Amino acid sequence: MSSRSFTVEAWIYPTTISGDNTIFSQCACTTCINQCLTLTLRSGRLYLSFGLNDLQGSTTLTANAWYHVAFVYNYATAQQIIYLDGVQDGVRTSTQPYIGQSGSIIIGAQSTSYYYYGNIDNLALTTRAKSASEISDDATLMFYYSFDLPYPFYGNGLTFLNNTAYWSYFITYSNYLSVATTSGRVNQGIRTITTSAGFQMCCFYPMANFNNKPYTFAVWIYPTSIAGGSIVHVSYYHSNSGSGTNCYGHDVLALTYSGQILAQLYQSSNYPSYIGRRLSINTWTHVACTYSSSNGLILYVNGVLEGSVSASTYGYCGYPFFVTLGYSWNAAYGYSPGVSFQGSLDEFYTYRRELSATEILALASV
Repeated sequence: MSSRSFTVEAWIYPTTISGDNTIFSQCACTTCINQCLTLTLRSGRLYLSFGLNDLQGSTTLTANAWYHVAFVYNYATAQQIIYLDGVQDGVRTSTQPYIGQSGSIIIGAQSTSYYYYGNIDNLALTTRAKSASEISDDATLMFYYSFDLPYPFYGNGLTFLNNTAYWSYFITYSNYLSVATTSGRVNQGIRTITTSAGFQMCCFYPMANFNNKPYTFAVWIYPTSIAGGSIVHVSYYHSNSGSGTNCYGHDVLALTYSGQILAQLYQSSNYPSYIGRRLSINTWTHVACTYSSSNGLILYVNGVLEGSVSASTYGYCGYPFFVTLGYSWNAAYGYSPGVSFQGSLDEFYTYRRELSATEILALASV
């Protein structure tokens, strides 16, 4: 790591923010300039130090919450950069690079002091400076399934995290119910082979544990019937559409009985929705919906904005939220008919942020 670019990323869940909580360190000399690398949570703020050559983040974190943190040094531009949940939280030009030549890499402490209290997961060291867009994806891409062989049901994004410490918010879980691989929009996809077919993932925590957080769902679909069909369904339980206090399973993307594309969300007893065009059968179509409290619910078809509806809030659910492709568990809530999708699906993305129109167009351009 000496005299070169690097990126250190991790998910952290601090149980205290007082004092110095060291996330990552490599110290050859604690009293020498630029020879002691420490990545720390100091009194609630992220801190990148080379040893008397330091950058502090601007945001104060709270205890008992998950955060994605990234510390970047770009040797070519001499910049130190801190990211919090995919957003730049601090930047400065460093007078000199980190030049430590020795010292063990330690996770959760600096030598035998400044211990970190809490959970750390999926810590990664990359020996180059990752771009802002890469950091954003690392922090916000929840699910990505290409459905390509040889492992069509293995996901990327946060779905590869299966550490016990992380289970309360993210988990590797997929359950494929009567689906098979087929030719996709890109390489292979999946197709439904019964009226109870679907592909299920767990857990999409923005809907499960936080009110009104932004999200994006995007997928290629190839309907062989347009007489209604669930495309993306969210539910609090893996085998039931679910109902409970302020928590109802429902389709966020679906086809109506007349074959029109539908985007909706749950809001108490209401379902703010936008119903778009009637889709064609036996044709690949890219559909996506995004949500933020400022922009509401937006529906895109083939990378182009189809329409939107204002909605500053959506329903809260205290359970893990399962995501099911193609199957609604017969839940006909809102404007969705509650029947299964018939056809093929491919290239499924879920983000815990609202993608821009440009980013949606990029997903629809493959």
